[in-house]
Amino acid sequence: MRKLSSIVGYAYTMLMLLSITSCNWFCPEDGPEEKSYDRTVLVYMAAENSLSYGEFHEQDIDEMLLSVGDIPKNSRMLVYLDDTDKPRIMSIERAGDAATSKVLHQYEVEHNSGDTETLRLVMEWVSENSPSASYGLIFWSHGDAWLPAKAPIQRSICIDNERNSYSNSGTKMDLDDVAEVLSDFPRFEFIMFDACFMQAVEVAYELRNVARYVIASPAEIPNPGAPYDRMMKPLFSVPFQAESVIDAYYRVYNDSVMSVFGYGSDRYGVSLSAIDCDCLDDLATVTAEMVVKYVSQDAPLELDNIQRYYPLTSKSRPEYYDMNGYMLRLIADEADYARWKHAFDRAVPYGRSTEWWYSNDARMQYVDLELFGGVSCYVPQSSSVYESLNNKFRSTAWYTAAGWDRVGW
Repeated sequence: MRKLSSIVGYAYTMLMLLSITSCNWFCPEDGPEEKSYDRTVLVYMAAENSLSYGEFHEQDIDEMLLSVGDIPKNSRMLVYLDDTDKPRIMSIERAGDAATSKVLHQYEVEHNSGDTETLRLVMEWVSENSPSASYGLIFWSHGDAWLPAKAPIQRSICIDNERNSYSNSGTKMDLDDVAEVLSDFPRFEFIMFDACFMQAVEVAYELRNVARYVIASPAEIPNPGAPYDRMMKPLFSVPFQAESVIDAYYRVYNDSVMSVFGYGSDRYGVSLSAIDCDCLDDLATVTAEMVVKYVSQDAPLELDNIQRYYPLTSKSRPEYYDMNGYMLRLIADEADYARWKHAFDRAVPYGRSTEWWYSNDARMQYVDLELFGGVSCYVPQSSSVYESLNNKFRSTAWYTAAGWDRVGW
């Protein structure tokens, strides 16, 4: 009995020592430590549209696989893909010596990826299954900047025809609704648009509270889109380096002549910039001051020769004027322009453009590199062609912030 008591006492003593030195084992109230990544980058691929016809989504996933080695060990590249198959969330990762797009979650019902409720569903899964110190989000689809989704032709961001076909007639997401959904999640380090026309000041201002940086093109982007095999390292840079993302994208289209059709003189090009959303309120304040001071409906401003990123006049789509080019023409006083430009340069710290880009509607378009600002803006006009566009512009947050409501527009 004495020997047994000694054994029991020894065991009890050792148990107490272990409980002190290894509390993670014996303190269940603390719970297991939840794994947290340094950064998760989600590519939201709304590909149930004409982009599936060209299999551009598959090409971009292949590019990601090529550079899987550039994903840091404690970071994650996720792809939500809605194409003609069942929607799914995949991880771009290495399996042994091979790279793979591993399906982490497959939805059994068809999704409408042009609906913000789908965006919310995907974001909830990502936040629960990939907790991270920081997040990046890439919207991959068609885009048309700030224009409302519920109108013919216009598509804001993403498009889902809901028919598993290649049509571009379907549901789209409004930017204010996108911002509302994303506001329920941690603020993104960056939001990038692999879609046309999305680098508009109206877009970035709508997203200013849900992302630090917005990276996009004010013009149409090439069909092959972003070169993911070149961009992987900067996408995961800590601290984030928006300039390096843009440089990697730009060099692919600048360093070699890429023909649209594989022959002839029609060549791809790209215009890109980064917006620092933390500086947008200051830009809005000084822009409003200049709009109130210089805009006059009685003496309309001559807009000829200002860079246009959509080089046609249309009731359904504006010209997307280069913001720097427009404000330079608007502001008559050099000191006023210098003050505005200082705020603009802080809000748009980096941009690059090839000498041209290819427009699907107007073919080869050339860039005024000396005045290139890399961000578009809407300019209200009194012609009947703009009546509908003016009405839609009034629904944007930028309309009020930039002083357009104070000058009769």
